Order: sequence, then C-alpha cells, then structure tokens
Amino acid sequence: MPLLKNGKYSYIFPSDINYLEKAEKKIVKVAQECSFDESTTDDICIAATEIINNAIHHGNQDDLKKDITLVITFKNKILKISVKDKGKGFNPDDIKDPLKPENLLSEGGRGIYLVHKLMDNVEYNVYDTGSEVIIEKKL
Repeated sequence: MPLLKNGKYSYIFPSDINYLEKAEKKIVKVAQECSFDESTTDDICIAATEIINNAIHHGNQDDLKKDITLVITFKNKILKISVKDKGKGFNPDDIKDPLKPENLLSEGGRGIYLVHKLMDNVEYNVYDTGSEVIIEKKL
C-alpha cells in the first residue's frame, strides 16, 4: 500500500529532536514512492531535516508542549513539504547571506542557504500562531 494516500501525508510530532529521524524516514519513503532518484532524495532529506530542525530549535525553542506539523504532498510532479511550528515567527529577510565576507564566521544562515540551493522553491509564511516553511522539488 502506498504511503502517500490521495497525494498527501500529514505527521504531527513534539518539538523533540528524537523525532527528526522518524520524519526523515517518512520523507525518504515518500520521495522514493514518487520516483525521485537517490541523489535527489538525499537533497530533499537534507533540506527537509534542516527546516524541521530549525522549527524545533528556533521556532518552538525545544518546547515539548509545542508540536511540529509536517505535511507532504505530491501533485503535478511536484513534491511539496510543509513544516509548521508554533513559535513567534521570523523575518526571512533577516537571514544573513553566509557567503558575504562579513558573515563568513557567523553561526547562522548556512542551513537556509543550503535549503535554497537544494530545492526548486522555498516559501515562508509567518502567522500569529507560528511559522511555516514550504519547500518544493520537481520530479
């Protein structure tokens, strides 16, 4: 039986880093089911786990009472992964370019930079109830 029923898969888990591996396994299975090759599946997983990790640590501040919602859809040969947290939100424009000389030694920004390089599209939505990052990869 396919994992991706009706083109959509939803998963809710607490802001606990121990759930990251479980989420990654679900993403791998769905990407394989959608016929992505191994290299592209790896890229999708790297990007998705970075976004989930950010939601756990930066969004929900590792608060186990706040959950993460992972929604995976596949439609028109586009794999879309949405990660929502219940944090205070952020301004994507505040993320510094890690390639600029003044930011080379900074600790932040590299993960998001990598996500943008690996995926075809990255969207940010900030709500009163948290943030959502949507990443997309075309088959």
